[in-house]
Amino acid sequence: MTIVNFMPAYKQAPVSLRLLQEHLDEAVQKSAGQDLKLMVPEGSELVEKLGEVAAPMDGKLGFLYTNNSAAEVALRGFHLVPTGPAGTGKTPLVSGEDWLLGDDDSKYVWFEGAETPVKVPAKTTGRALLEACGQSAEDLKALYLGFPQSIFVTPDQLDDELTVDTDYARVYTSKNCMANALHEIAEQFHAEACGHCVFGYEGGHQINRIMADVVNKKGQSGDMALLKDLCPVMKDQTLCSVDSTLAQTVSQMLDLFGDEIEAHITKKQCPAGECKAFLTFHILVSRCTGCGKCLDACEEGAIMGKDKFVHVVDQKKCTQCGKCLEVCPENAVVMAGVKKPKTPPRPIPVRVKK
Repeated sequence: MTIVNFMPAYKQAPVSLRLLQEHLDEAVQKSAGQDLKLMVPEGSELVEKLGEVAAPMDGKLGFLYTNNSAAEVALRGFHLVPTGPAGTGKTPLVSGEDWLLGDDDSKYVWFEGAETPVKVPAKTTGRALLEACGQSAEDLKALYLGFPQSIFVTPDQLDDELTVDTDYARVYTSKNCMANALHEIAEQFHAEACGHCVFGYEGGHQINRIMADVVNKKGQSGDMALLKDLCPVMKDQTLCSVDSTLAQTVSQMLDLFGDEIEAHITKKQCPAGECKAFLTFHILVSRCTGCGKCLDACEEGAIMGKDKFVHVVDQKKCTQCGKCLEVCPENAVVMAGVKKPKTPPRPIPVRVKK
């Protein structure tokens, strides 16, 4: 028997399912009389249309379906758990895209935020991928190719040849924080972990916790060193490729964007201005009329002021809830990243004439 995997690794990039829907009649004919099982999400209309060859699967996980030993277990009706690294199972596992389209030296890739996937050569360059999705390389910080590759292509690598082995890609620009990017990736990988591997599950948990602290302004001085020590061990000791790939990705991120991530810890700054915990609220002298609405809205007592005086935010008390921003009728409250507006240290008489 051969297992054909149509379970999308990324819910936002269901390339294989889209292709199956477009080539459904062909898939039914191709599977007739064959010893096959086609893994598709349970509850899908595809289950009924495919008939006996359909193997309904839990759609909550996607990465683990690339492991044939895990797929074997799932076909027997048990929880999706790999019994060994990818390739150690006895049953052949092929991707739905390869099974449907054959070896035509091309790949469908779904870029984050796009409505449809794009078809690209399997062997291509980062620049060609950007052109395929209509993205400019001018403001590029990195091009991310998702699991099972999970690698970052930087601007100086755009013309290097690469082999595309993923359905998902995302473009990061100067507006994106790479600490936050790593946190999102770590969260997704940890959610995919089967939980049966100590180094994988616990290592993923530690990475996820550390990056959550980093982007929430709680990073500790030893966090970077801990990640650098943890990832090589985790990569070598994990059972399946999910957590091993996560460790590899974290190591690459630390090499490429370590300074940016470190700034969150040592300087308490988010250089890209994306992490909300690092944003601060300020009241502009040129707009404040001293109406007092922000004073009433602030439950932490973090705003100083009185009638006809420009109000001032006490940054030590402010919890970044944003309520002052919501209630200000003059748009005098603003958020700031690394660059802060000039504001007085204490309330001063209002300068705005009403």
